[in-house]
Amino acid sequence: MAEQQSTGSAWPNPPSFYKRYTEENLESLKSAKKNNALLDTVISQPPLPDFYLHSLAPPAPPADSYKIFDQTWQVEDKLATLKELGVKQLFPSESIDRVQELKKLNRALIAQYLSLLDVLVHNPDEFGKRIENISTIFINMHHILNEYRPHQARETLKLLMENQVAKKRQQTAELQRKSKEALQMLNLFGREIEQSLANHVETGSMIKMEPGGSDGTMKLAHTETKANTLLHQASHDKLYTDLVSAVNKIV
Repeated sequence: MAEQQSTGSAWPNPPSFYKRYTEENLESLKSAKKNNALLDTVISQPPLPDFYLHSLAPPAPPADSYKIFDQTWQVEDKLATLKELGVKQLFPSESIDRVQELKKLNRALIAQYLSLLDVLVHNPDEFGKRIENISTIFINMHHILNEYRPHQARETLKLLMENQVAKKRQQTAELQRKSKEALQMLNLFGREIEQSLANHVETGSMIKMEPGGSDGTMKLAHTETKANTLLHQASHDKLYTDLVSAVNKIV
C-alpha cells in the first residue's frame, strides 16, 4: 500500500475568519445596521466557532495611535514628549537654546562617564546607576536633535526644488539656443533657395532657337519653361514657410 504523501506550505494557512463573510451573514449585518438593530446576535456556522454579528463590521479607524509588529505609531506625525516616553527630562520645557542645552548635556555626559570609571575602580557593584544616568542623557540629547527634523525636512525639500528649477531653466535656455540656431539655418536655406530659384528663372527665360526637321521649321530648345519655374518656386516657398512656422511654435 503506497503511503499517501501530503504537501504543505512553508507559510501558515490564512485564518478562518474569512469564512464568516458569507452572502447571508453580510446581508444580515447590512439589515441590522439599516434597522438600528442589536449587533450582539450570535451566529452559528459549523465547523467554525460561534461569533457575534458585530465582529463582521470593520473596526473603527484609530484616532491617536496604532500598533504594528509590536511597535506603536502615531496617527499624526508628531514627536512624542519625554514624559510620554517615560524618560526624565533634563532640560526646561519652555523655549530653550538647543545649542546651549546640548553643550550642557555633553558636559554632564562626560562627568557621568568619569564617575562611571571611578565607580568601576572602587565599587564595581554600583555601576548600574551611572549607566542609567548616561542612557538618560543620551535620550535627552537625541530628543533635542529630533526637534530639528521638521526644519531639516523643509530645508531639504527647499534645496531639492531649487535644484529642479535650476535644471529646468538650464534645459529651457539650451532649447532656446538650439531653436535660434535652427531658425538661423532655415533663414540661410531660404536665402539660398531664393537665389537658386532666381537663377532658374533667368535661365528659363532665355529661349534658344535651333533648326528643326527636314521641313526647315524651328523648335524651342530649353530645359525648363518659365511657367514650370514659377511652380517650383511656389512649392519651395510654401515648404520654407511651413518649416519656419513649426519652429516658431516650438520656441
